[in-house]
Amino acid sequence: MQPMIGTKVKERHAQKWLAAIAPRLYPGEVVTALSKTNMLRPQCDAVAVTNARVVAFLGLDVETAGFKREVVADSIARADIVKRTFGANTLMITTRGGEELGLGDLPAADQEMVLGVARHLGLTGAAPEVRQAVAHQAELDRRSDAAWGGIDVLGSQPSDKAWKALKDHCSPGEVPWFVIGSGAGGVFAAFDDRAMIVKVGGMTSMMAGSFGGGRVTTFPYGEITGIEYNSGLASGVLEVLTPSYSGTANKDYWRGTRSSRNADANDPWTLSNTLPLGRAIYQRALPRLNEMRARIAEAKRPTVVVPASQPQPPSGPSGVADELGKLAALRDQGVLEDHEFQSAKQRILARHGLG
Repeated sequence: MQPMIGTKVKERHAQKWLAAIAPRLYPGEVVTALSKTNMLRPQCDAVAVTNARVVAFLGLDVETAGFKREVVADSIARADIVKRTFGANTLMITTRGGEELGLGDLPAADQEMVLGVARHLGLTGAAPEVRQAVAHQAELDRRSDAAWGGIDVLGSQPSDKAWKALKDHCSPGEVPWFVIGSGAGGVFAAFDDRAMIVKVGGMTSMMAGSFGGGRVTTFPYGEITGIEYNSGLASGVLEVLTPSYSGTANKDYWRGTRSSRNADANDPWTLSNTLPLGRAIYQRALPRLNEMRARIAEAKRPTVVVPASQPQPPSGPSGVADELGKLAALRDQGVLEDHEFQSAKQRILARHGLG
């Protein structure tokens, strides 16, 4: 079945978007309607209705970033077009739990189409062939939320963008075992094999000299040469030292590109390997940091490989007899002279304690 395409969606865009989202669909899930939308937070320019959910995404990065907002069919209580003060017409979905989710402003010519398929989806629920996959994903999401919700957070709670950056840099099922939040200073996270310093989000990225972007740096334990903390009466700096980040060296492209916070290579707010951190938070985090230091020492412990021992020739009378037999064969074949045979024979007997 071909999806209904909005009047403002060009053919080439429709084909590109459908191809980009195809790998992110559940088995048996198909797109039934596709339209342009306009949403700033999160930024989206397209909305799609499938036989399992309604999703909004940014066409430029959906292939890598995925959907920015989605509502599964079984949670849809109602769908409406809400007219805003300045004339925009927003697709608003209310969940069965009472949450209202906006999916952006739709072109006037596409509102009836999108609203119709969204309401129909809410009435029928997810298609039977997709329901099991949706339920499985919901269970995975529940477990993931429980795991991330159980992380030991010391200091301030990381921002949503910081949490997202950490999740984006994790393999499936992986979570940090503790996190240190330093407000606008950023976030420090410790994993089983590495540490990370994350400086993303509005105020944090501005203080880091990368406004609108961010700094996400990973430090494998095997490369960390030290964890330092330097403080005054109340404030201080946590610093991760590696061969690439030694002392105050600033190793990124922002340094020196313009007159900015990065002009000062000693500024802990801008360095990728430093985290401005209050002394009280550091004291609370110290037991965890000591655990991490032990893991670093373990990761740097040399591995000793013991080569497999070479098999020794059998000892005892049967072993001696075999060796002398081979030696006699070489003499009979003319390979060894008689005096060479006698000399080798004495060496064999001596090696076995029979000389």
